[in-house]
Amino acid sequence: MNGGFHQAVLERADAAVLVVDPTDLGVRWASPAARRLFGGAPGELPDLVASGDAAAVGTFLQAAGRTGSSRCSCAVPVEGSTHRRVDLVARDLSDDPAVGGLVVVALDVTGWAETADELGSRLNTDALTGLANRTGFLPRLEQAVRGAPGTVLVFLDLDQFKDVNDRHGHAAGDHVLRLVASRLAAVVAGRGTAARLGGDEFVVLLDRLDEQQAIAAAHEILAVIALPVTLAEGVVRVSVSAGITFVRAGHGAEDLLHQADLAMYRAKTIGPVGVALYDEALEDWALARKHQVDRLAERLEELHAENRALAEAATIDQRTGLPNPATFDADHALRNRVGEPYSLLLVDIDRFHAYNTLYHYLAGHETLRRVGEAISRTARAGDRAYRYGGEEFTVLLPDTRLDGALALGERIRRAVEQLGVEHRGNAGGVVTVSIGAVEVLPGASVTDAVEAASVAVLEAKDAGRNRVVGRRTAG
Repeated sequence: MNGGFHQAVLERADAAVLVVDPTDLGVRWASPAARRLFGGAPGELPDLVASGDAAAVGTFLQAAGRTGSSRCSCAVPVEGSTHRRVDLVARDLSDDPAVGGLVVVALDVTGWAETADELGSRLNTDALTGLANRTGFLPRLEQAVRGAPGTVLVFLDLDQFKDVNDRHGHAAGDHVLRLVASRLAAVVAGRGTAARLGGDEFVVLLDRLDEQQAIAAAHEILAVIALPVTLAEGVVRVSVSAGITFVRAGHGAEDLLHQADLAMYRAKTIGPVGVALYDEALEDWALARKHQVDRLAERLEELHAENRALAEAATIDQRTGLPNPATFDADHALRNRVGEPYSLLLVDIDRFHAYNTLYHYLAGHETLRRVGEAISRTARAGDRAYRYGGEEFTVLLPDTRLDGALALGERIRRAVEQLGVEHRGNAGGVVTVSIGAVEVLPGASVTDAVEAASVAVLEAKDAGRNRVVGRRTAG
């Protein structure tokens, strides 16, 4: 190679550059970095790489001579050290009188390759057990489909493993999973591959076996896994169900997993330590089971709906849609336990017996609904209105003193009056309410609070009705 500026740059650079004769593939010139990487770089370039890569490097250089450029990866032996991973890029500059050969740039990618291998290993390995995970297992299963028909796929599922976590904690559950994985790896060593798909599901690929051998191998695996596990909290016994299918050409990896999984679920119906072989008839069995489960789910939803309706009937007044007296008692008891002062309103429709006599009970029912709606609509966020019984309503006002209760009571009184519901038997000609407001001390019973509010209501009625009367405390 002629001297000059470019050669001076290459002599001082860290780039590993070689000029190779396109005919005999001999190294005609090498930069200092290339000489360090290739041990002096004498002779033919294919002879300087690992013997297993020599032919590929020769082909790579010949391709560069034909096409003008080419790329290749290889290993380069280093004395006293492991092989280096090197990427080669070649360009044919034979027609350039300043070069007259193939220019090969060698990039040492050992560190990157090791990092990539490590990341790939992590990606394909289950972090808890050290077995292959689903990502790492699927390529092996696909390879078996292509190259080893007759290989046995066994799908394993730990029975009722949730009980282990619930009774002993997730740390103990993880310990059991790791132990199961180690036992599984030991029992299939030398004759298959084990993986954890996730949760308490494992799979095994076993070398070619006939049906009886496959069943026997599955029972052997299950027996080893089922050995007692000693925990600090006691001894745990883990049972397993296994489904078996045979790897056959024309079936994808996911299809085979489905088959083995389906067989495993069939095994669970057999009982503890069950083993089942996949058969096409299982597809009909699974469909029937699905229909059965769907019907059960529909019936379960119906029962849930009935229970919700019963619960609602037990807590809601059907006439007004407001919570009923039982709900008021429960809420009052809860509010009382909080230990903070609160207030209570007792709302009574004026002359309601006369209203029912004049307008009959259907109209009375509708008026109850409208009055309850007006009370609920007027109450503040955080307050809760109830139908207490007959023509009486209550409102719980958390963290509210008497002044605030009186103010809300007055707004409710006006809201009911403004409904304009005709009542010829009442002063003013419309439906009105009398309201008792009471501030309740902590510790007061429901009876104490309601009795104090009832006294206030009577005082309001004695004073002419359609008004709010307050009492300072109850309890």
